[in-house]
Amino acid sequence: MIVRILLIALGLILVLVSFTDLVNTLVTTSSSQSRFADRWPSRLVGRVAFRLVRTVAVRIPEDRPVRERLLATFGPILLLVLLALWVFLQVVGFGLIWAGIGGLDGADSVLDSIYYSGVSFFTIGFGDVVPVGFVPRGGILIEAFAGVVTTALVIGYLPTLYGAYSDRERALMTIDDGSGDRITPTSLVLAWAPDADPARLDARFAEWERWATSVAETHGSAPMLRLFRSHDRRQNWITALGLLSDAALQAQMIVGASNGSSYWFLRRAETLFSQMTVRADLDEYRAATLMSDEERERVVRELYDRLDRHGFELLPFEMCLDELSALRDMYAPAMEYLIDSLLCPRGFWAPRSSVMPMPSPVTEP
Repeated sequence: MIVRILLIALGLILVLVSFTDLVNTLVTTSSSQSRFADRWPSRLVGRVAFRLVRTVAVRIPEDRPVRERLLATFGPILLLVLLALWVFLQVVGFGLIWAGIGGLDGADSVLDSIYYSGVSFFTIGFGDVVPVGFVPRGGILIEAFAGVVTTALVIGYLPTLYGAYSDRERALMTIDDGSGDRITPTSLVLAWAPDADPARLDARFAEWERWATSVAETHGSAPMLRLFRSHDRRQNWITALGLLSDAALQAQMIVGASNGSSYWFLRRAETLFSQMTVRADLDEYRAATLMSDEERERVVRELYDRLDRHGFELLPFEMCLDELSALRDMYAPAMEYLIDSLLCPRGFWAPRSSVMPMPSPVTEP
């Protein structure tokens, strides 16, 4: 009798944990950051599996395409692994419940009960094991319903997942400075405002503020999206977020662009970086991104002079030096942590194109 009770109790725990984890992952829109949430089976499996894949990938040279292919396949494969995990836990859990309850004609062991559970979960119904009595018959309807719901949730989740992924990646295709080289924050600012018109910068960053807001919402409720890589191995959404943040930071020096859409984009980006690094140890990265006063002044001076030569009207240099340093310290450690932990490319390139911009007309003296 005690063994039967233990089997039923263990089975109920497995079924409840699996189904709750399934609903929490695929249905619940809350982006819980509690320590308890990290103990769900899907989080544990995903975390351990990525550590294993990262251990292998980090030993592959960055210029080898196989490294990015390995990381790119991890997200989709993880989704299949989690589906198999949820199904396995439910089938075994229900099997233990049936073994404890009894009333199965043709089931002589716990393994027979688990087999019967699997047949019922997938609504196959061979008929070699038959429930006898009200409780086994009613219970098997519940298990069949759970199997249908599990399948429906996963199928319904896929369009949402890939829709959010497509929205994120489609926008990245437009990050381009027209050079064909690695894009820098400064080259992006100059390309977006070739005539030094701050209004054009403001319009661009208004679009990217909406993008950052969308990514924060979708990737907060579906953390698995963070592991889905861009199809172009020279691009990554984390790298793009850092590139755009640094470009928005430089826009804070420009009269007419500071405190505009670039400022609001920076707020969204900083929130997104913070959201993805909750409980992460950033001390190492804070130390790595910390610059001496001399180095910071030299870097800001170079940026300031380049924007000035382009024709932008700029705020006073001392004001820019203090504000830019404080703003970048808010997101730079989290950005470096994510790039390092997710093995993102350290650089962003536009899609390959042979179309080059027209040369600027030469004005006769």
